[in-house]
Amino acid sequence: MEVSFPPRAILGCFLGSLRCCANWSPEGFSKFMHFCFFPMQNCVQGCVSLRRPLVRQKVQISQISEAAEWIMLDQSPCDPGKVILYLPGGGFVARDHTASVFAARLLPRLASQMACVPPILVLNYKLPAHPEQVKEELEATLRWLRAQGYTEVVIAGDSAGGYLAVQTYLEQSSSQICGAVGICPPLDLSFTADSHHRNAKSCFLTERFMRYARDSYLQIESKDGPIAEATARMYSLQPSSDPKLVAKLKERPLMLVACEQDPLYDDNAAFAQQAAKVGAAEGVLLCDVRGEATFHISLLMPGMENEPHRRAMNQIASYIGKALR
Repeated sequence: MEVSFPPRAILGCFLGSLRCCANWSPEGFSKFMHFCFFPMQNCVQGCVSLRRPLVRQKVQISQISEAAEWIMLDQSPCDPGKVILYLPGGGFVARDHTASVFAARLLPRLASQMACVPPILVLNYKLPAHPEQVKEELEATLRWLRAQGYTEVVIAGDSAGGYLAVQTYLEQSSSQICGAVGICPPLDLSFTADSHHRNAKSCFLTERFMRYARDSYLQIESKDGPIAEATARMYSLQPSSDPKLVAKLKERPLMLVACEQDPLYDDNAAFAQQAAKVGAAEGVLLCDVRGEATFHISLLMPGMENEPHRRAMNQIASYIGKALR
């Protein structure tokens, strides 16, 4: 059973309180989210009754310090060759628990499309995350999946995990990767898009926290603004004109999910526009989530959803179902 979002005034106070915490102490906010808010999020999701219960099982992958976790539908046959690799968000400094919400809303939808529903493997990469370390963990996980017989993989993730999903899709040439879903990913790490100003008071994310999380991830210690901005732009994600990438996008498009009230909203449209410039307009499927309470990763808030979120999950399920068919 799902419930609707709380009244606008209560939701506004809640988001405003989180913004104050994020601006007051970004580091303290990350610890609060990691140790308190996100675990509570997982507990709330566990209390929500599901028509089809989920099976969760820890698994240790070599070269990965944190245990990964399988999530699958109870008593549902799984195709041994197909899997969804999920990368949690949390700004590279915390770990959210949206994977359980993602699974609870996605897998029943896939069950209506596919005879064998693919399992979800949640990769709990080491925190605080850094580019080379996360890349090594992802490559080790993909090798491990290949050794287990999984030859078709869709990589999905939210927020920072969405960034990693899109980055892996762009950089990996392996035919093992069939697609990617980035939910509210920070694709432009310079944080200069108009939506950062337009949605500054519509979400719990603040520019100060995002810059703190980015600098931690990129290990930017210099106080020199131009150096930090140059590094940020270097790690921002845009489709290149590489013929192999353009062909890949055309053959196996990726999906971006953008929430209207998210400070990162404009990043997704800019990415799609760049794909069109390099000749791969059909290579980026943009899921535009518009309406009330469509802030950052709002479609993955436990126990709560509205019609725009349901439509978005339908689109995600349709995309993944086609990618793994």
